[in-house]
Amino acid sequence: MEIQEWMSLYRKIESDFQYPRENEYLARDTLSRIIGERVLSKEDIARYIGKKVYVAGNASSLETEWALIDRDCTVIAADDAAVFLYDRGILPDLVMTDLDGDVQKLMEIPAIFGIHAHGDNVSRLHFAEDFDTVFGTTQVEPAWNVYNFGGFTDGDRAVFLAAHFGAEVHLVGFDFDAPRVVAGKDPEIKRKKLRWAKYLIDYLRAHGASIVWEKLKS
Repeated sequence: MEIQEWMSLYRKIESDFQYPRENEYLARDTLSRIIGERVLSKEDIARYIGKKVYVAGNASSLETEWALIDRDCTVIAADDAAVFLYDRGILPDLVMTDLDGDVQKLMEIPAIFGIHAHGDNVSRLHFAEDFDTVFGTTQVEPAWNVYNFGGFTDGDRAVFLAAHFGAEVHLVGFDFDAPRVVAGKDPEIKRKKLRWAKYLIDYLRAHGASIVWEKLKS
């Protein structure tokens, strides 16, 4: 997806949540300084994205659907879904996170980390210093070492990343109607974010991306 197309979509999200654009720029620039020259290039990222990619969301359904993952394929996990998989012997190739999950456990996983900067997580971006192999992402115009492949939440951002590099994307652990309850977080805001996540993934599919939602057979 070209940046102009994504920004057209993001303006709708920005308006819906009333996000101040200046906070997004602050977050992007902060992450850019923290990552510096350590950034993984787009060419290097592409080498880790196979033709078939499993993207693991962190919905409760992951507790059963993780068994559907083909371990011979690339696995991209959304934030704490990476911890869940790692504890079950599946090492994600990439992890997309905005650092609002269990950062200490994420640091134990030897994967590539796509660290996302947004206006609400500036105070947590310093954790990016503790990951060995990283690249940054943003919701606004990219910097030289902070990319924008599209996407809003960790889950749909992982889908956008895989689709950007032309992969066939298989979804596990996605449930847009039943968000996982997290202490200290507003469940209504989470539901609203998931509605946007579904909209964005449907948008990708409608515009030619190959996306399969894996489900266990009853």
